[in-house]
Amino acid sequence: MNSEQKFALLPDGSKIYYETIGQGPALFLLHGNGGSGKYFSNQIESFSQHFKVFVVDSRGHGRSTNTQKETSFSLMAADLHQIMEQEHVVRADLLGFSDGANLAMVFAHLYPEKVDHLVLNAGNTDPHGVRLLPHLASYVQYGIVWLGAFVDTGMRNFLPILRLLFRDIGLTEKDLNAITAKTLVIVGKHDVIKTKHSMYIARSIPNASFVIVSGQGHMFARRNPKRFNQEVLQFLLERS
Repeated sequence: MNSEQKFALLPDGSKIYYETIGQGPALFLLHGNGGSGKYFSNQIESFSQHFKVFVVDSRGHGRSTNTQKETSFSLMAADLHQIMEQEHVVRADLLGFSDGANLAMVFAHLYPEKVDHLVLNAGNTDPHGVRLLPHLASYVQYGIVWLGAFVDTGMRNFLPILRLLFRDIGLTEKDLNAITAKTLVIVGKHDVIKTKHSMYIARSIPNASFVIVSGQGHMFARRNPKRFNQEVLQFLLERS
């Protein structure tokens, strides 16, 4: 199925790249930190049979640009809202992976009227929700990129993105309690996100269900797309 490639031009001069595929209710796919919409290459064919799929490169990722020295999930949520306005999308389902799940939560908090369903794969509201070794590895990565930023523009532009890994997303438990969208929290048993933190998110969102899949880690959607797609579609196609 052919995709349509588009850009949303933002007031600050940044451009957000996205593709649309298929017909039906709107479904936005939101990738993780440092990635791009290509992360969902094994989901698009399956999902576009039921939905109009929007595959977004977040600000400063992939083909999208970023004019700001600092970024935040609230800023990226405003970018997403801009795309919805441009495409005349009244309500949408959001599927977010890792930082994309964090973006989906923040968007649902800021624009509740725009969200129908949420699928949160490996999100975390706080850096302490990440297991120790992966969290320490993020600091090592940041140090390497920080040094490289003195001589490389690409690394310099990547620093604001990496800094998102060390901040909470700005949502309290009370904020999660106020999310009204029907939600699926889905994680692999061996994810870098602590299981108890994923359970906290599922417990805090009133209309949420929780699925944990044995044998899977942080790259669940890439390593076992058949199972991942099956779980997501079963949830989304209920449409209740």
